[in-house]
Amino acid sequence: MLKTYFISIGVFILSGCTAQPKSVILNPTYSAQAVSHFNTHINARVSDHRTTNFVIKVLNQEPAVYLPDASLPIKIERIFFDALRSNGATLDTTENKKITLQINTFYSKVTESITQHESNATADFQIFASHNERTFEKRYTGTSQLKGPLKHEQAKVEGQLNNLTQKIITRIVSDQELINFLQGQ
Repeated sequence: MLKTYFISIGVFILSGCTAQPKSVILNPTYSAQAVSHFNTHINARVSDHRTTNFVIKVLNQEPAVYLPDASLPIKIERIFFDALRSNGATLDTTENKKITLQINTFYSKVTESITQHESNATADFQIFASHNERTFEKRYTGTSQLKGPLKHEQAKVEGQLNNLTQKIITRIVSDQELINFLQGQ
């Protein structure tokens, strides 16, 4: 009985030593307003094709990986839909004019030393659009670098990722080639 008690205490202590990875909380918003004018009905969606399972990774530190926000594709979808609407598109799930934003890559790798940190964010989104027999495909990528003293602050890295998302989404909705395709030109 005493042996079982000590084993239980040992397991309890060891389980307390394993730190749970932190969650990443992203909240990108579209604030650029109208940068173009779609003036069309679109069936839009977002698909997540990332091969990595992290959004922020701190190198040479334990725990090394932060888990992504479980609703990342939903949040990217929200900002994408807001951007389309702000630029004159009407979203309609029955429309045969379709556009898909595919998330290929989205993360930030953070390196830290005793005196400073650096966060390098990367995003790779791809647009697939179709209407009748015509198709359109284009890749939109972006990077962002953030440096600061001492250790990183997770909220600042999250802000870096939010800003990078907004810049790429703005670039997508202001792309004249995409606008022309969706308007049938």
